Amino acid sequence: MTDTPALPAAAATAATPTPVYAESRNLSVIALVLGIASVLLGYTFIVPIAAIVVGVLGYRREPTGHTLAVWGIVLGAVMAFGWVVAGFFGVLFTLPFFFVGLF
Repeated sequence: MTDTPALPAAAATAATPTPVYAESRNLSVIALVLGIASVLLGYTFIVPIAAIVVGVLGYRREPTGHTLAVWGIVLGAVMAFGWVVAGFFGVLFTLPFFFVGLF
């Protein structure tokens, strides 16, 4: 009988190929698309908030999509801030007419 040497455990595991999965950037791309859509569709308030939320999720979960997620967050935040400024000036300009009607 011939003795065949046993393979060490490290050599056995190194010989088996490990599957390589492509890292997804789906949330980051969606955040960027929502950020661009919030700029183009300026009369919506839900789209910028969705861009911020999806951008934060994409930033935390997808390390390869950080740049796309940051752009989605920035565009969504700029448009959401625009809504806050527009609301402030809307109240500021309509408030005197409200008080005139009371007297």
